Amino acid sequence: MIRRWLYIEERMSRLATWSLRVAVFALPVSALALGLFWAEVLDFNAALRTLIAGIALAGLALLLAIAAFVVIWNEGLRGLGRVVGAAFLASLLLLPGAAVLALGTLVPAIHDVTTDSEEPLLFETLGYARSRAANALDPPDAAVAQAQSTAWPDVKPLEFDASPDEIYNSLLALVARYRWRVIDATPPRGGLRDGRIEATTRSLPFGLRADIALRVRQTASGVRVDMRSVSREGERDYGMNANRITTLMADLSEARGRRAR
Repeated sequence: MIRRWLYIEERMSRLATWSLRVAVFALPVSALALGLFWAEVLDFNAALRTLIAGIALAGLALLLAIAAFVVIWNEGLRGLGRVVGAAFLASLLLLPGAAVLALGTLVPAIHDVTTDSEEPLLFETLGYARSRAANALDPPDAAVAQAQSTAWPDVKPLEFDASPDEIYNSLLALVARYRWRVIDATPPRGGLRDGRIEATTRSLPFGLRADIALRVRQTASGVRVDMRSVSREGERDYGMNANRITTLMADLSEARGRRAR
């Protein structure tokens, strides 16, 4: 009986065992990177390197699983369940990573989107509250403005036939609904002063931070609303800033009883 037991244990594929071990280890490494970034223990670059390490481990686990499957198929060893488990766990990390890379090929490499490229909104308070390692808040140049216009032609300001105070209060209500953190808010004063709102937010699932500026300006025909959204980390926002702007403009139009133009 003892000899037979040892023989069965020897027939288990070591590659299958190691593929599962590496895949299991890759998950907490990646989760740790995201968790520590959310908790602001790691900065963006350190968290990104840790996350890449987790994804690399997942890739290694998948390669080991493929090799183990070939060995099991040819030699009749045990461990197919471990191979399947390793491949499944590795895919949990590799597929989202592949999706992000694919999306990156479809959108321009910019992280600053605004509805007014001629007079971009300035961050008067957030400019002093952000880390020095964050992306600069300098107004986007002509090349960025052109790339934005080509990729997201629907990112544009809106005009309303209403008072500045009404639009400003509607924006504050939307900001509260989105659970953005308001850093500074200055109500408009007729045609003497623009209404301004500066806020921050974090996007799921990675917790990337963005700084937002809203401007309410009285015009000859009514009130104009502009918005600027800037990612703090990374050179590419994968369309999140543009989506944030178009979503707010659509919701503001709905709240004011008109369609976005």
